[in-house]
Amino acid sequence: MIKRLADPMTEYSIGIEDHYAWANLVSVTTSGANEILLDKRRVELLDEQLAASPYHHETLQMPLSGAEKLVRDVKTSANNRARSALSSLIGELAPAKCRGIAIRVPPLPALPATVTEVHANTWIMNRADGMIYHQALTQAAAQLNLRVFYFEKDNVLGLAAQARGKTARDLECHLKAFGTTLGRPWRKGHVVACAGAIFAHVSAAPLKPKKPRPKGRA
Repeated sequence: MIKRLADPMTEYSIGIEDHYAWANLVSVTTSGANEILLDKRRVELLDEQLAASPYHHETLQMPLSGAEKLVRDVKTSANNRARSALSSLIGELAPAKCRGIAIRVPPLPALPATVTEVHANTWIMNRADGMIYHQALTQAAAQLNLRVFYFEKDNVLGLAAQARGKTARDLECHLKAFGTTLGRPWRKGHVVACAGAIFAHVSAAPLKPKKPRPKGRA
């Protein structure tokens, strides 16, 4: 469901809380000392008839050829839906410009090439399904020429607060209050995504030109 405060005539950044087959997107900008929530929405990243966790469940009991096809279908659906979701959001917030997206550090460095490789390693298999959707979102951002900023959930609030010259406690209270701006649901994941968006927004800000030094007297 989409909730929007206003169509901003400014720049903004998108924070993402990714899950299996869906994600929360929050769009944030800053004005002076204030952080402003412009839009929040949940987006579905998978066609309904497909399996959300193919590596960890369905493919375990399938012939290899069928398993590979299922994973390809899930990836294709996730890629298409992620691209559509980000493209729609950017279009709806135009003419404002998106500086970039912020998303957690990926659960894996990369997805193995085959289902067999995933099943051979429990640590990888436990993370591979989440990586499908994370990768779909970051690839979609790259295709849309958006910068991608990665964050650790444990410290992103502190980094965002430091970037804004605030204490982590004050910023967290402010971000929690966003739940009254556009309504529920507004959970911890939304707050973390907002902090990521703020950190990305400050990091991607264009550098201000330095003022020329006054020339000395001859």
